[in-house]
Amino acid sequence: MSIETLAFIALAALVIIIFLMVYIRDVEVNKKLLIYEKSIEELNYQNHVLNKTLNEFTATPKEPTLDPKALETKILGHVKDEIHQSVLPLLGSLKDVEKIMQNFRDEQSSRIDRLESRTKEMSFSSSSPSTSNEKVIISQYAKGKNEAEIAKDLRIGIGEVDLVLKLANLK
Repeated sequence: MSIETLAFIALAALVIIIFLMVYIRDVEVNKKLLIYEKSIEELNYQNHVLNKTLNEFTATPKEPTLDPKALETKILGHVKDEIHQSVLPLLGSLKDVEKIMQNFRDEQSSRIDRLESRTKEMSFSSSSPSTSNEKVIISQYAKGKNEAEIAKDLRIGIGEVDLVLKLANLK
């Protein structure tokens, strides 16, 4: 297998891993949103029950001494307090989750763009490392290193070192 093939496989694996991370994160966010949705439904139900109770109190006052307007004001104040304690923090949390998801999407998009640009760079620069290796091989051979040492230092095959030295008429 060539280096380009290995690089392409590694890039494909990296892209798959990124997509898996995005999918897992999306599943987690969906679970949280489901919990928030259930909470909102429960609050809507409680609001309905309170409105029904309020309508019953205003339609048929059971205690003639209580002022209906005062009772209505008291119940509305209680409902507003419940909303401020339950619904508003929930909405704030949902907005935070939305911001986190958008930041995550932006980050993943920029990572994909960087990977694409690196892939393009790798395809354009595939021929240049061999010329730099040739210069290093020749200079190390001139310093007295043998083929095996040069191959080990450059992490290339001994055959490649031998070929470069033969082409340079040093062997």
